Amino acid sequence: MTRAKVIRVVVCAGGLGTRIAGWARYIPKEFYPVEGRPGIVHLLEEISALDSAEVVIGCHPYSEAFTTWARAALSPDGLDSYLHAARLPGTASPAAGLTVSFITQHGPYADITSVLNGASYLAAREDLYVAFADNLYRGPNPLLALQATPPSCPAVMARAYQPELAASRGVIVTRRQDGQLLMIDLVEKPAPHAARALERRYGMANLLLLEGRARLTAGFVGFVRSYRAPTGTEPKLALALAAYARAHPVFVTKTSAQVIDLGTRTSAGQQ
Repeated sequence: MTRAKVIRVVVCAGGLGTRIAGWARYIPKEFYPVEGRPGIVHLLEEISALDSAEVVIGCHPYSEAFTTWARAALSPDGLDSYLHAARLPGTASPAAGLTVSFITQHGPYADITSVLNGASYLAAREDLYVAFADNLYRGPNPLLALQATPPSCPAVMARAYQPELAASRGVIVTRRQDGQLLMIDLVEKPAPHAARALERRYGMANLLLLEGRARLTAGFVGFVRSYRAPTGTEPKLALALAAYARAHPVFVTKTSAQVIDLGTRTSAGQQ
């Protein structure tokens, strides 16, 4: 009998929620309740659609005491213990079929650090999915959409370009090749005049906004290990993808799903 392939997923949860610091210092933002359950539980359910998956959640050292509790609370045994103590009927674990580990992020404070820490922990030699814990999606599963893109190349998720959101998002420049949508460049949070310049140069139809899911390859992870961000900029995954895309294919898949941003407690992309 053929053994099912294990999908490896890194969840980036190393931020401190500075935009919502009034409450984020008490509880990591990815545990903020959404529809009565912590946001991270919704994300684990999204990941579980990939079937057998090994998940590593990279957290900031500040939250280490909290994640010690979460390791137990989010495990199947933790659910059983809670239901028994509360005298509640049994129910399926949201992480059924998943192996979930929490690790403390070490290295420069950046999302690239979470990716590299997770890749090392998982000893990933094949595709590596990345999910940003503060972005939750309602509608078609974004990880399944990424899984459906052609193999052997990185892939990112994006939504339709909206000029009013450009200053707070990564703006992807795209082109079509052999029926596939490719990233040819990315500009991180362009100022209004820079966004208008992109619109004039490429046309709004060829611009998209980067979303919080990606599928990486071993080749890209190796590239990131030697990547150096431009002077004066944070070493962000988005900028590494932009640098990689200038010489290698990076696929883009589009979504129109509503996204809940736990870092602002607002949603965008509503249809």
